[in-house]
Amino acid sequence: MQLKQRGLATIFSVLLSGLATAASADNFPLPATNEALIGQAGYIHARQNDTPVTISQRYNLGVNAILDANPGTVINTVFPVDKAVRVPTEFLLPPLPRTGIIVNLPEMRLYYYPPGGGKVMTFPVGIGRIGKTIPIRRTAIVRKVVDPVWIPPADIRAFDEAQGLHVPRVMPAGPDNPLGPYAIYLRIPTYLIHSTIFPDSIGTRASFGCIRMNEGDIVQFFPLVTPGTPVDIINMPNKVAWNGDALYLEAHPPLAEHSEKPNATLGGIVNEIENQMPKDAVTLINWQMVAELAEQPDGLPHDVGMRLNSL
Repeated sequence: MQLKQRGLATIFSVLLSGLATAASADNFPLPATNEALIGQAGYIHARQNDTPVTISQRYNLGVNAILDANPGTVINTVFPVDKAVRVPTEFLLPPLPRTGIIVNLPEMRLYYYPPGGGKVMTFPVGIGRIGKTIPIRRTAIVRKVVDPVWIPPADIRAFDEAQGLHVPRVMPAGPDNPLGPYAIYLRIPTYLIHSTIFPDSIGTRASFGCIRMNEGDIVQFFPLVTPGTPVDIINMPNKVAWNGDALYLEAHPPLAEHSEKPNATLGGIVNEIENQMPKDAVTLINWQMVAELAEQPDGLPHDVGMRLNSL
């Protein structure tokens, strides 16, 4: 199934000369209130022994982003040298107030709006496995700890013991502590945002509910956030937003346990698009592309509509 690709030749030339710098930037200027597009996506040539994991880590993405953007790829794929690999470093901001922290679970991505406005920071995250998803709700930071001590909850202890592993009741800070060197505690008991000693888990459902961040990312993020900072945990597999006169859709695979919810279906996407269409202008929608993205979400913003003129 072929999706429209805008300016492919231009994207190739831009990315091959500058994507490494652009993709590693976690700070973006905040677009106007009526716009939502940040970043720039395109393609790179695979290096020797490149896999989805190595490329995701090089461009500070979750491994899910590389897998979704390159259909037919699995986590242990070894790309041929010079293979064109799509790198999805373009994002739509979630359509929520631009304040505090937003964690979009299906996207496996965190957005942070530092006080004072003017910019947004965004980072890939790992999330809870099926049945261990963090509650989808608004919460807030209560405290921050450097070199946290980990007290494994009962469900983790039971799981590890079933695997024949012994987990101490209290694990001091150190290289074996799965929380890593930084922990941000939320008002939801037992759920944290923390660094991880398992970088391959970023962009996967591997935790027992906590939000995992790359250590390099949380080093930037940790000093900026304070107790009281609001945190919105959201379930938004499909984001729809205007950017100028273009209407964009960014579709992600839904969480397995929420795949039947209206916002995860084609009908839900259609409703969201229709809600975004202004009543005082003519808007053309590429419904074929919308249907393709609903069936094969690739995690990238696509312009699926255009506002032509006022009535």
